[in-house]
Amino acid sequence: MEAVILHGGQGTRLRPLTHTGPKQLIKIAGKPVSQWVLEQIREAGIKDIIIILGDNNPMRVIEYYGDGTHLDVNIRYVYQGKARGLADAVYRVKDMVSDKFIVYLGDNIVPYNLAKFSKFYGSASILLAKVNNPNRFGVAVIKDGKVIKLVEKPKEPISDLALVGVYAFTRDIFDSIENLKPSWRGELEITDAIQSLIDKGKEVKYEIVDGWWKDTGTPKDILEANSFLLDRYAIRKIEGEIKDSAVDGRVIIERGAVIENSTIRGPAYIGNSSKIKNSYIGPFTSIGKECTIENSEIEYSVILDNVKLRGVSLRDSLIGNNSTVEKGGKWQELIIGENSSVII
Repeated sequence: MEAVILHGGQGTRLRPLTHTGPKQLIKIAGKPVSQWVLEQIREAGIKDIIIILGDNNPMRVIEYYGDGTHLDVNIRYVYQGKARGLADAVYRVKDMVSDKFIVYLGDNIVPYNLAKFSKFYGSASILLAKVNNPNRFGVAVIKDGKVIKLVEKPKEPISDLALVGVYAFTRDIFDSIENLKPSWRGELEITDAIQSLIDKGKEVKYEIVDGWWKDTGTPKDILEANSFLLDRYAIRKIEGEIKDSAVDGRVIIERGAVIENSTIRGPAYIGNSSKIKNSYIGPFTSIGKECTIENSEIEYSVILDNVKLRGVSLRDSLIGNNSTVEKGGKWQELIIGENSSVII
């Protein structure tokens, strides 16, 4: 069995961070969002991975993941380019998959037993979750253990069961996609392809996700996902150097990091070779690699790689790679893209 990770989309709601790279590579709790997806797939026993690339700096994805050897998987790539819909992306793996395969949106975090989900029967299976705002999602109507209807972002709610971006298909899906017409958005919708299976009398099953899941499409979503993953997976692991500092709770400090005259309160993550001096790092904060943080206070924030912070107090903030923020007042909330310099 193969797993397909969709890595396209412009990530407009995450700009300016996504002006320079795909949203799926934004790191939370020490790893890109799509790496959390990949490792979840690997833990289900699936090691053949196909990544569908979009047109937002696709080479960054290839440079990061390579052939997957360092992650104990085998990765192949397919270039979709400009977004033409999920069904179009799925159809591009027609000659690369066997009879059954999983499709997972690379910017979603869905803690679920994929090993169980992959043992579906019928022509397809979808993961669903109850939501309070079904008009934002594709939704499913179910009856007698089967999906009988799918509607993409209904104006009038017909169901509170939303598709969460994880699918399991047989090769039957390709026949349905071949006969699709573009939606009003000009895209080939995966909901239309699955509905076509249903209309042909094919069996489409479902499983329901109980509990937390997240589409990381906005800065708020990124911060919430970071907090969830730190809370769920952070352990106390200190491989860096601690000088005259207090490290409380479940804190991961990677090799080469130096913490001097500072307080770190977990759950938190400090990337390798980062330097933190005379600072406070509060709970639910992730600091990337090779960062320099001095005379600062940070909590409930995601700081990406090679960032310099001096004399600032940040909360609920998301700071892009290679950025500098200096001399702030008390408790700023910032969203800053890559290669930025800000004096506040």
